[in-house]
Amino acid sequence: MKVQDRRGFNVLIVLIGVLGLTLWFGYGINRPPTPSAVPAPVPAAQSAAAPEAGARIRLDLVESLHAEDEIGRNNLFQYRTRRAGPPDSDGSSGAGAAAPIPPPVVIPPAPSVPAGPPPPAPPPPIPFKYHGFAVVDEPRSMTAFLGDDTTHYNVTVGEVLMGRYRISRITDSDVEVEDLQFNRRQTLPLIR
Repeated sequence: MKVQDRRGFNVLIVLIGVLGLTLWFGYGINRPPTPSAVPAPVPAAQSAAAPEAGARIRLDLVESLHAEDEIGRNNLFQYRTRRAGPPDSDGSSGAGAAAPIPPPVVIPPAPSVPAGPPPPAPPPPIPFKYHGFAVVDEPRSMTAFLGDDTTHYNVTVGEVLMGRYRISRITDSDVEVEDLQFNRRQTLPLIR
């Protein structure tokens, strides 16, 4: 073997070793945990009592709980008290005196109201905030500083913003803006 062949062979052995370690660690990480507790063995008496073909109803137990005339009339989802048994030696009933169960209350259905079309959605609020104002002395007018999340506007009374919002009134505490599309007015308070 030449020196280059020996080096290539050594590199191949190292790579196979690295591959083997990677697989071993990968299997160890992804392996499901093994249970440390061993389940208890089932006693022979319980396994013999279990039915082979599924659950079965023992009618002798059902019939002993109810009289023949009550079968099928009981509401399984209604709370029941125990029936009074034969009287004890002291004269009281054996299972406790049970009050008679009142019949269930029947609630009549509500009268149906014809469903009309849903009311129209309210118009969206005006998206501006009133940040401040300036007073011009010569014609004695006020300029309001309105802004939304991206742009600020300097407006005066009668000016129309974005072709939709008309400035109706400007005071030092609020600005009244009219939405021309929905024909409604909203007052914007000064943000301090």
